Amino acid sequence: MSVLRVSSKSNPNAVAGALAGVIRERGSAELQAIGAGAINQA
Repeated sequence: MSVLRVSSKSNPNAVAGALAGVIRERGSAELQAIGAGAINQA
């Protein structure tokens, strides 16, 4: 399983698109976000 890393500077639309693509391909995904800013973007 691939891990998608999210930072406080990540574009939320890009995160959503990447997440949707991984879920379509593999059926599940894992996000890794450290810190309040990154969690808000995730």
